[in-house]
Amino acid sequence: MIGEAQKINQLAQLADMLKALGQPLRIQIMMIIVKERIVSIPTLQDYLPGIDQFLLYSNLRYMHKKQLVKKLRKGRDVYYGLSEKALSAEFDTFFQNRSGDKAGFAHDRPSSEKTHVFA
Repeated sequence: MIGEAQKINQLAQLADMLKALGQPLRIQIMMIIVKERIVSIPTLQDYLPGIDQFLLYSNLRYMHKKQLVKKLRKGRDVYYGLSEKALSAEFDTFFQNRSGDKAGFAHDRPSSEKTHVFA
């Protein structure tokens, strides 16, 4: 059973992670990563047309600094996935309940174009 102090600590960690997602674009990026598991900048641009590549990259860099996403390199390509910190039970539950809501995306990427680079 989780003690009261441990529960408060977990909630404080969740609050810190949610603060790092304090912009709607970062929430959208996170929801896309939850849905796709691994994404690249072009994948994010498919979901978020009209969003500048530099803006996506700078937000991903910030999210990486805050340990919400991890970088995965394959050759010259860079992919992003959820970090261990973001895979915590509280955080995962928060986004799993919202990832089915497509209202946050400009449009859904056609399923035939989905890429899963790492198994």
